[in-house]
Amino acid sequence: MDNRQIAKLFQRAAHLLEFHGENIFKIRSYENAADTINSLPDKLENFNEQALEQLEGIGKNLSKKIIQIRQTGSFDELDRLVPITPKGLLELIGIKGLSPKKLAQLWKELNIQNADDLLKACKNGEVASVKGFGDKTQENIIEVLLFFFENKGKFLYRDAEQEAFAILDKLKASDLIIRAELCGAIRRKEIIISSLSFLICLHGNIEEVENYYLNIGLTKDENNTWYSPSYQIPVIIYYCEEQNFIGTWIEETGVPAHNKYLDKSYYLNAKTEEDVYDLSGLPYIIPEMREGLDEFEIMENISEEDIISYQDLKGCLHNHSIYSDGNNTIEEMALRCKTLGLEYFGISDHSQTAVYANGLKPETVLKQIAEIDQLNLKLAPFKIFKGIESDILSDGSLDYEEEILKCFDYIVASIHSGLKMTEANATKRLIKAIENPYTTILGHMTGRLLLMRQGYPINHEKVIDACAANGVCIEINANPRRLDISWEHIRYAVDKGVMLSINPDAHALKEIEYMNFGVCAARKAGLVKDMVLNTMNSSRLSKIFEHKKINA
Repeated sequence: MDNRQIAKLFQRAAHLLEFHGENIFKIRSYENAADTINSLPDKLENFNEQALEQLEGIGKNLSKKIIQIRQTGSFDELDRLVPITPKGLLELIGIKGLSPKKLAQLWKELNIQNADDLLKACKNGEVASVKGFGDKTQENIIEVLLFFFENKGKFLYRDAEQEAFAILDKLKASDLIIRAELCGAIRRKEIIISSLSFLICLHGNIEEVENYYLNIGLTKDENNTWYSPSYQIPVIIYYCEEQNFIGTWIEETGVPAHNKYLDKSYYLNAKTEEDVYDLSGLPYIIPEMREGLDEFEIMENISEEDIISYQDLKGCLHNHSIYSDGNNTIEEMALRCKTLGLEYFGISDHSQTAVYANGLKPETVLKQIAEIDQLNLKLAPFKIFKGIESDILSDGSLDYEEEILKCFDYIVASIHSGLKMTEANATKRLIKAIENPYTTILGHMTGRLLLMRQGYPINHEKVIDACAANGVCIEINANPRRLDISWEHIRYAVDKGVMLSINPDAHALKEIEYMNFGVCAARKAGLVKDMVLNTMNSSRLSKIFEHKKINA
């Protein structure tokens, strides 16, 4: 199991302990363990028990649980809690907007056993009558449940990708299989995945191969549906003859609205996908873009080499340190970027309004700036840019006075509070922040958390138009839970001449590499590297930031 899966088990145990009203200190210890594990840059499998004990927030007791998880996939505390929890509530415990404690109260007072029971009780007005709830809470629960039902059985691309490649490696290792590749939505790198698709060409017979699937951890239900080992994602397997592989691969990757333009007579015995596109008189379309939209039109004017790749990135600009709610020092984050081959690192800790995230007061800002000046002397030619993630207040203003705003090299302006807005109010709020002369980058445009929370509604075109008019860059927040701005709106931004910045929103060393997920989303939109702010070198970027400040 990887770090994230192990951390998820500790978080699960913490939620179940809270549900059953157990020891608050044990709950906190499991939550802290989950945070520690998620923030580790190295895999837990590389730590022996003694090394685990030395990790902050782990210690001797939890290290033994980690060892047990490695051996069995679970640990005693979790195994005790799961059977005493209503089976139908297990899938709800831990969902954002439904606290374990509140769910337990509804279980005890209204005999709520599952999501359907809860939705029915809300619609009947029973939940509102329970002490501590009321009409507003009941409405919020209905909203959360409807979102839950809509997204049930869906997975983040990050989780699906890891699972898919782990399976693919095992398929390719089998002597029974001539060739195996990803296809479908996982190959197109959709941000939300409902199933994993594989195309396989066999040496052996189906029965032998299906036994092999079982040996590598796939499972099968009574409906003959295969599921992946860790996340239980449905697995779809296509078979074909070797001479049909390329044509079938194309057909099972792109959506029908894309594939209809290809000449299928060139599928048989094709050596490469590129050959099929070329013989069809069409530009080659990378798998990510095969969505049946305007990909052929886009690729008429650019080449595959023009599209952004991870290797084109020279730095990252939205990151957090221990000054606010990050897990590492500025120097540790900068050194990690340097190790990854980047030229610069931008710190943008939370601003003073974000009290929940230890946002920086003006005096702390000045202290941080002084530290960065020293680090830039120490780490040169590597560059640390001085930024802030300034909260956009309810009226659209930023939450520092001008004398502080002008201290930064750049400012990421983001909304973190007051998320329940109408489209008109949210759009107006964003546009006012964009019009602030100190705003450099608009952060996570809609505030969405994929599979957890809908973003606030906005008029994307009006917001993008405002960015174009005011020279403000738009962030592609690469956190796999956000991926915000959505790739579908990137194309309009490019048409309007708006630059994009692919940022990890990293709160720990490992999260810097989230930029890869942002690149995946950008490639779906056919984003060219020349329109990405952080493909610029530090010297050019410094001039852009300086020009923005001079004209503020």
